[in-house]
Amino acid sequence: MKEIPFSIPVSGVVRIDEDSIVIIVNNTETNISLSPVPPSSKRLFREQGKTMFDLVLEAARRVVRNKGVNRFSPPELYKEALKSYPDLKKNSFMARVIACTPNHRSYKHHASQRDYLSYLGPGVYSLNDQYKERRPSSTKIAVKNIINSKGETV
Repeated sequence: MKEIPFSIPVSGVVRIDEDSIVIIVNNTETNISLSPVPPSSKRLFREQGKTMFDLVLEAARRVVRNKGVNRFSPPELYKEALKSYPDLKKNSFMARVIACTPNHRSYKHHASQRDYLSYLGPGVYSLNDQYKERRPSSTKIAVKNIINSKGETV
């Protein structure tokens, strides 16, 4: 392949306004806008003080509550977490699932020291007992019999 250098005389006009630049060369116009473009919202925003680990725990609790069984897969957790946080990145979330599972073979690569989940086998996890939602204890209601003036119990 050969390269042949050359130059072509070109005349044009550059117009600079407050929020745009227009370049006109040989009847061809190019517009450049200088108005600020809002940054894309690629970052997940959570409540103050809430970590991705908290999202994993919340999702696990909701899945266990909805299914009624303490067995689930990471994709189930991710799908549940997406309901509250639609911009959640899948890889970040899945990495936190492993980081919350001390008996997973890849746990050693994470410094989280969280123990929310247990690894039961390929693709199957469970929520550890100490992190399950506490069901309200059945409270006894004391009913006092009220006797009216006619001697009837009300």
